[in-house]
Amino acid sequence: MADRARQRRPSIAIRLAVGLALGTALLWVGAAAIAAYVLQGELNEAFDESLKQSAFRLLPLAVHDLREPEDREERDEYRVSRLEDDEAFFTYAVRDRSGRIVVAAEDAPDGLSQLTAREGFADIEGKRAFTLTDRRSGYSIIMVERTNHRSEALRDSVITLTWPLAGLIPLILAGIWFAVRLAMRPVERLKTDIEKRDGRDLSPPSTDGHPAELAPIAEAVAGLLDRLRAALDAERAFAASSAHELRTPIAGALAQTQRLAVEIGDHPAKGRIEDIEKALRHLSDLSEKLLQLSRLEAGFARSDKPVDLRPALDIVIGDLGRLPDHPKRVALTVTPDARLTARMDADAFAIALRNLIENALKHGAAGSVVAVTADTETISVVNDGPVVPADQLAMLGEPFVRGETAASGTGLGLAIVRSIMEQSGGRLTLHSPAAGRTDGFEAVITLPPL
Repeated sequence: MADRARQRRPSIAIRLAVGLALGTALLWVGAAAIAAYVLQGELNEAFDESLKQSAFRLLPLAVHDLREPEDREERDEYRVSRLEDDEAFFTYAVRDRSGRIVVAAEDAPDGLSQLTAREGFADIEGKRAFTLTDRRSGYSIIMVERTNHRSEALRDSVITLTWPLAGLIPLILAGIWFAVRLAMRPVERLKTDIEKRDGRDLSPPSTDGHPAELAPIAEAVAGLLDRLRAALDAERAFAASSAHELRTPIAGALAQTQRLAVEIGDHPAKGRIEDIEKALRHLSDLSEKLLQLSRLEAGFARSDKPVDLRPALDIVIGDLGRLPDHPKRVALTVTPDARLTARMDADAFAIALRNLIENALKHGAAGSVVAVTADTETISVVNDGPVVPADQLAMLGEPFVRGETAASGTGLGLAIVRSIMEQSGGRLTLHSPAAGRTDGFEAVITLPPL
């Protein structure tokens, strides 16, 4: 659930990359629009000047041709044919003093004489035209654009300005993403450094090498961890000292209670003495578990080098097998090729195994045998008994959480085992019913890798 919630959180890097890419694209489009506007004016000016210059050059030629010695007044209008591959952008027509068209290009539109009555530039049916008159002869020439090449030229220019944007946007996005990720590396480094801290490692994160924006955050986190570590150290020291100091008086009180129970014999108060003895035993177990927890907080379960755990296994099995309360109720099976070597403290392994077997003896069926099976990677502890419901099984391993049982206990045994295995790099797995059975309870510890 937490991972899914973390994945749904917006990323600063993605926001920056997308925002900068969109901003760059918008600025590019805006610049292209301004350039297109300026280009349109420049193109209109250039094409108008081309029309004007063409008129100034063609009119003298037309006047000279029309003044040849023949009757031009009675001469009909004639059209000048163009070459098939002529790509000229302009057409023209020449009219006399009376306004009659006397010479025209083959593709000149009809009615030019009426449409362009005034001198200079004009728009004819959406096309640009220019009229120039020779004042001495009275002849005038009308230059008209043949096609919409102005809009086509503007369109091609705008496309040339904007089409690279389509290919550059992914490159811009990738470049911005790379730059943002590079700039966010200090944040990732600080996040990773903080994520490594837990209840066993409260050392302050490094405050060196951070940019000015992150340095105060790193320093504040370091100060917070220092204060938290001091508070936890005080609590751990108090718990360890209290548990240690309680062991001797509890043991003395338990011995005195047992002697008192023997001395009073069958006195009616014997039941109360037994209740006191049971309470003192529970208190002794609790102080022992608290001492184990205090040792775990010091982080002693992990070993820097491989350790042979077989001697610790034999010692724990031998000690529990000789207890008067559980005579010969522990059966050990070791596979022939089992090496039982792991990077784990032997004392921590013994504490974990002892807790598992003691739990199995306490909560299993009365008189049943607890089966302990060891191979190279795992050790399983199986006892007889009813199936533990799945919801309760999921909660086992939490401190002071116990299943439905009438047996005495502190609720810390499995929590200690789980902490030892997590600290050493191993794993604790609980099953009910046991593997290959319809009942029972199985606890499996997976040894940390070498």
